[in-house]
Amino acid sequence: MKKICLVLSALALCCTMLIGAGAAGTSSQMSLTQQAITHFQQSPPEEDTSYPGYPTWKTWQIDSCEVFPCRLIEEKDIWELIFTPSDDRSRWICAVDLSAGKIITPLFNGSMWKAANDQLLLETGGRYQLCDLNGSLTDVSIPHTGHVLAVDDQGYVLCQYPVTRTVRTDSGTMPYTFHQYTLLGPDFSVLLDNIDEYYNVGQYDYSCDSELFYNGLVAVRVGATDWYLPDGGPWPRLYFNSKYMFIDRSGKTVSSSRYDEVSHENDRWFGCHGTTEYLLDSNGNEREQANYCYFPSTWAENIVEQAEKDGLRLSYHTPYRLNIHRDEFCELAWQTIQTVSPNINLPELAQPFSDCDEDIVRQIAALGIVTGYEDGTFQPTRELSRQEAAVILQRLYTVLYGNIEVSPTLYADNGSIGAWAKDSVYAMRQTGIMQGVGANRFDPKNGYTCEQSIITMLRMTEIKPMNN
Repeated sequence: MKKICLVLSALALCCTMLIGAGAAGTSSQMSLTQQAITHFQQSPPEEDTSYPGYPTWKTWQIDSCEVFPCRLIEEKDIWELIFTPSDDRSRWICAVDLSAGKIITPLFNGSMWKAANDQLLLETGGRYQLCDLNGSLTDVSIPHTGHVLAVDDQGYVLCQYPVTRTVRTDSGTMPYTFHQYTLLGPDFSVLLDNIDEYYNVGQYDYSCDSELFYNGLVAVRVGATDWYLPDGGPWPRLYFNSKYMFIDRSGKTVSSSRYDEVSHENDRWFGCHGTTEYLLDSNGNEREQANYCYFPSTWAENIVEQAEKDGLRLSYHTPYRLNIHRDEFCELAWQTIQTVSPNINLPELAQPFSDCDEDIVRQIAALGIVTGYEDGTFQPTRELSRQEAAVILQRLYTVLYGNIEVSPTLYADNGSIGAWAKDSVYAMRQTGIMQGVGANRFDPKNGYTCEQSIITMLRMTEIKPMNN
């Protein structure tokens, strides 16, 4: 990693980075910025719900200048304010602490991202600096004199830079300039360079809250030796001969295989060798996956259809035959609560987990139905085992209907069921909500599929409470 050196404080640089050109002078910019801070302190930014699924904030007009707020660090009330005067020539941005009414960064015309350790990454004129919440600035270098595309919530940085290669065409060869990518760690060390293609799950929606890793992995293509550009077309697409591989946040390659195509759906990674599709876990292990996993099994089809009519549905493209994830089970639990007891008295949301701040998960946790792990994580995309599902189902039953006394008839594999789960396993058997797998076995450590979970929740909505 290249040495990062502290250069000057924000106060000293404020004069050099302030924008003096355009309709508004330096003093006017500072005055408008202070007025905007006062306004948002008195009237906190409002969410703009015009575009569902794409949260943003409503703008505010001051004189002839439009002010757009963007939240950077929620728990510390740190916001980016973007000022666009009517002439659009003297735009400036800055980060502010609304609670303290303090300007953190200089006023400058460029870009800003939240980086690691509550720092902000600033870019102006190709120069990059880290700014802490006290306003101190540190110069950082971006490889290849490229530019930053995105920074995720853990401070990982995706950069883009131009390269020129001799490419094949339908009529011969030609020099052609295109972009490659570099992935940097939170300390700006290079994790992976010379990336041919970076699989962006968010469809290149690089914003202040971009995600670069999904399930702890990212898919990249590296090492192309041949490039082909077809003649013609409104926007020629460049083809190259490298294949996809997966890396984790340490930069380690976790997949032994290379894939022709990859996809990410319902928080799951898939890779294809030819026409054969594989499901990958967070360690890069693969298992062959039939393409019909998005259709319910024959035995489950009618019941799943009824459940979805009753409001128990994961998504439009539910992977019915795949094992359910912990956050998906929470979603079904919430739908079940809304079906059985829509007027239930809800406690305040539980505190966010270090790896999950979904409202539904936090609400289910506040009800005591789910818990996290000792390290403070929730592991939302971890597959749920059958015995874990039974525990959550019993807690859900208790919230909806009260306690249940259990007089179990033991499963043949009772010894394989964790001591912490046995009461729940047999309680759910007694209620008829969750049964075994046949031959008087429960199979506690096997996964629980999405379709099984949906059917289980349907039974929960139909159950008659047993006497306490």
